[in-house]
Amino acid sequence: MSDISHSIYNDLLSIINYQLSIINYQLSIISYQLSVINYQLSIISYQLSVISYQLSVISYQLSVISYQLSVISYQLSIINYTVLLLY
Repeated sequence: MSDISHSIYNDLLSIINYQLSIINYQLSIISYQLSVINYQLSIISYQLSVISYQLSVISYQLSVISYQLSVISYQLSIINYTVLLLY
């Protein structure tokens, strides 16, 4: 290989190396952005699990209220029947 072709070859290698370093830097930026997105998604997932738990608590409370209302309804029907018997 002549000195000129050797120099051109080295120049090309340095250009390729520089381009690869730019690509590597861009990929590291993308990797960082993806890790931020992953972190944000984990926060959202946690918040959704908290909301799900709160909704299950509300659902349980509503079922208790529904049961209490049915008991009251039953008691009122007994009172109504008793009043009817008295008159």
